[in-house]
Amino acid sequence: MADKNHAETLYRIIPAVYRNRDNRQYGGSGDLKKYFTGNAVLLNQLHATLEQLLADHFPDNPQVGALACQDWLLPYFADLLDVQLVSPFAKGRRDEIASAVRWRQGKGTLRVIEEIAESVAQLEVVLQEGWKRVAVTPRLDVPLLPEIHYGLTETVSLTPPSVAARHPDLPAVTPDFRCPSGAVKSSTSNPAAQQSKIDGDTRVWRQASFHGAPCHPGSFEDVSRRTVDFRCGDWRTGHFHPDRILLYTVPPAGFFPNQAQTVNWSAEPSEAFLRLVDVITENNKTTYRNKTFGKDNFAPVNIRRTIQLGQVEDGVGDPDFHTWRFEGVNLLNTLELDSGRVELKHCAVRKVEVHSIDKVSAVITAQDCLLRQVQAARGLVKLEYCTVLDSTLSEHLFASDCIFLGLIHRHHLPDLSPPERHCVRYSRIARNQDAGDMRLIHVTRALPVMFSTRFGDRSCGVLHPATPNAITHGAEDGTEMGGYHSDYLSFLVDAVVEKLSDYLPLDKRALVISDPRLLAIPE
Repeated sequence: MADKNHAETLYRIIPAVYRNRDNRQYGGSGDLKKYFTGNAVLLNQLHATLEQLLADHFPDNPQVGALACQDWLLPYFADLLDVQLVSPFAKGRRDEIASAVRWRQGKGTLRVIEEIAESVAQLEVVLQEGWKRVAVTPRLDVPLLPEIHYGLTETVSLTPPSVAARHPDLPAVTPDFRCPSGAVKSSTSNPAAQQSKIDGDTRVWRQASFHGAPCHPGSFEDVSRRTVDFRCGDWRTGHFHPDRILLYTVPPAGFFPNQAQTVNWSAEPSEAFLRLVDVITENNKTTYRNKTFGKDNFAPVNIRRTIQLGQVEDGVGDPDFHTWRFEGVNLLNTLELDSGRVELKHCAVRKVEVHSIDKVSAVITAQDCLLRQVQAARGLVKLEYCTVLDSTLSEHLFASDCIFLGLIHRHHLPDLSPPERHCVRYSRIARNQDAGDMRLIHVTRALPVMFSTRFGDRSCGVLHPATPNAITHGAEDGTEMGGYHSDYLSFLVDAVVEKLSDYLPLDKRALVISDPRLLAIPE
């Protein structure tokens, strides 16, 4: 589009008489317009260079569709402002630089703490102060805040005493079992209202019945007071302490967010399919690529129905050994190949089954994928940064930085002998896995804990904070193993805590707590 615009601009500058002479409708050859089109290519390149040069002067996140500075420049901007970059995401690092001065001016405030957590981790958080969760004795010389600050429209009457004791500003410890405590829907005009963005939806809510019995203890809805917990703080313990800042976060959606669109598979792609997925065929390879793959607005696309490719006719396989590649899509049913190869990039697949015979070149290649079941009985399988929820059947296997929940074997059940050529490095295998002649390098048998292991569920395959460090920091580069390696989900917690250590008052410490109850905030 840019080439055409510049060519037209040059063409309109010249006098109309020359354009008429060049017009094919009046016997012209059109060579003059072609000449300007050739010059416009160079002008477009110069124009793009100048635009990028201008964008490189501003390290903040630009508006949608605008150019951003190149990522390699961010450390230089950080040095100018003495900013320690900790976010693994380019968008988070831009926020760290753009907001550095403002964050320093508001150092120690709750607003800045919440902004830092959401910018570094790109996650929604709900903040609580630990000192408000500690049981203390009410003091007579401390005035109570008005009830309206807590979202109550009517003033609590001083009589009878049982009602006055429910004043939200009183540090009451014993819960009132006559009323439940939790999050309720609210309006933005309510002074106690909070806004949380959950899976792209903004929800407005407030805390109700501060002295009531918590319906979900341990969640963000629980504001009851407890005895001081002197244990070291983590996702489960040490929350009730004056020096703690509690950050409740939404568990990552993983490959299956609620807003993902779903289309049906067919031999001839439908119009609805082509609106979401590009189909590219070249050099004996067919690629099915999510149109948003690799972009800032990436959104997974679910493809239903069984996919059968490379079907064998009359007992003869595909002579060209075709390759099918899928990028940024979720295959909710079986992907089956009678011949050829399959390549998967950032995909979730229920079952991939390839019948091709090849022990030299991989018939299944997967990277950054979540797989329920893998089967290549007579071929080589290569997996990198993958999570396999069920069994892996392969004659030859090369795996790196992967998590295998099920067994790895060469033949169909009940024979569980491992593959012949087998190299697994920086990965997790089952405790009862037979090593055989496998070459194992920095392999752990620790048990991972996941939010869900049911394929298709939200947060399927996402590691829970209870997962041992041997898995969350067991990859070759020190980050987590498995299909979410490139999303740095486990690393984000450490990044937030490290960043906030420079912005919290002395001896204060932030704790990041994954809370599924945030998904149940009233809409």
